[in-house]
Amino acid sequence: MKNRLNYILILSLIVLSSAFFALQFNKEHARNNINAKIISSLTIEIQNLKRSVSLYESKEIYLRRIIKSKEKEIDTIAKTNVTLTAYHPWSDGINSDGYPQKTATMTTPVVGRTCAISSGLVHKGWLGKKIYIEGMGVFKAEDRMNSSLSGLRIDLCMGSLEEALNFGKKKNILAATLN
Repeated sequence: MKNRLNYILILSLIVLSSAFFALQFNKEHARNNINAKIISSLTIEIQNLKRSVSLYESKEIYLRRIIKSKEKEIDTIAKTNVTLTAYHPWSDGINSDGYPQKTATMTTPVVGRTCAISSGLVHKGWLGKKIYIEGMGVFKAEDRMNSSLSGLRIDLCMGSLEEALNFGKKKNILAATLN
């Protein structure tokens, strides 16, 4: 009877330990499945992030190319050195066409805002644009200079003939369009 009891106890221990290890194995297996799903999900996220970064880098390269090409345009078209002079449209004086009430763009000339530009700048597309003139400020190219004047020139509208004459001629002044 004692052997039989020992046999039952041993058999019970074997069954219980098998059940325990089977339960542990199932838990471990479930954890491994969860970890595998997490790893798979993270792998997909990493791949998506890599694609996003790649697209971002491609867009960045593309935008840098555009910026470089626009910088070249700005360097060649939007800024230049000019000869700067002045005029007074109302006095039939220097550089006046005899019709002082309206500019070439059909605006009224305003002292400190209006400037006339040479044909060379008109051909570059500066007519009607705001122009920054180094040392002078911002003006608007609302008028045209006489077509007989050659080169890249800007004439600033002054309040009197005396101011225009006193202004004189300034060479090699940097000018740039703002719009």
